Amino acid sequence: MTNIRACGATVVHVIPTYPPSLGGAEKVAQSLANMRRYTRSTLVLTSRDPDAPPDPAEDSFVQRFRALNLANTKIMPGLAGALLRVPRGVLIHLHIISAFTPEMVYAVHALRGIRYVAHLHFDIRTSSSWAGLVLRRVWMPVVLARVLRAADAVVVYTESQRQAVASQYRVDPTRIVTVRNGIDNSFFYDDDRALHARPRILFVGRLATEKNLPLLLEALAGVSERFETTLVGKGPLEDKLRQQTADLGLANVHFYGRADGEELRSVYRAADILVLPSKSEGGLSLALLEALAMGLPVVATDLATNRELVVHGENGFLVAPDNPAGLRAAVLEIVEDADRYQRMSRTARKLAQQYGWDAVGDDFERAYDLARR
Repeated sequence: MTNIRACGATVVHVIPTYPPSLGGAEKVAQSLANMRRYTRSTLVLTSRDPDAPPDPAEDSFVQRFRALNLANTKIMPGLAGALLRVPRGVLIHLHIISAFTPEMVYAVHALRGIRYVAHLHFDIRTSSSWAGLVLRRVWMPVVLARVLRAADAVVVYTESQRQAVASQYRVDPTRIVTVRNGIDNSFFYDDDRALHARPRILFVGRLATEKNLPLLLEALAGVSERFETTLVGKGPLEDKLRQQTADLGLANVHFYGRADGEELRSVYRAADILVLPSKSEGGLSLALLEALAMGLPVVATDLATNRELVVHGENGFLVAPDNPAGLRAAVLEIVEDADRYQRMSRTARKLAQQYGWDAVGDDFERAYDLARR
């Protein structure tokens, strides 16, 4: 077990799940931990992944706890003791994805005055499921609001999210820092792209309700044989999506499973278009950023966060989240003109350059400086 004092950490990341678990928040936390670990100043507190053995290379800076899973929330009994041992002067970087970890960090802050940065990966517009209703009507206004107001700095992804946090949770706007998601430099791809004879559609993300994959499958009805479609990721809806694929009689739809690192980069390189049919995104989609860095034109749903990355008609198209015909038309339009496809590809890559981690890391340093004042 990693000793917080012995490792000399100055920043402790607290996050319910961490790679190899898949997700945009997990990748952001990993990128931040890797950047700061070179100065031996970072520790990560997270849960064990029962489906993946721990990486021996992370022994010195990642401490994992046994966890119970309740309504998609990781309950880590051992986290409380670890937080209580955090030395004064160490800054906690709290990654807010779900309940439990924010309460634990807030309690330690109240008991011992430990400073923390609250990094909101949470979509404040939760789903209409029973769990989503509980979050929106009870946990968010009662618990999350208190956690955010007590934080020494709050990190959000977009200016619109900043305004919503300030008004909805009554957080002092001067303590809210807008920090864009970052792209690992290994995802930037400089080669010119050309469409395959049978264009290749790619989705990357969890096979979960918020990703709205039935929209993509419905859009492929009647045209699926003209494309190769690959769905990368795992999730609770996989069986239902496979059944929908069969019911619609779709051809050339492949369920790839999880991919990360070089394997994921090779999947992006082999694709022609990324489709992101989400109903909601907690922040800037990391899959969308990675695809743009790879030079992939995108078709994404018309959400506020997606509008920050997709310029309609220039690096892709925005479509309504409930209109399969509109998504189908957008995909077909991208592949109809090879010259426009290449222009979109170059525009995508150019836009992605401003989201490299070298620049984004400096923004996090600004949030840390604010929290330590």
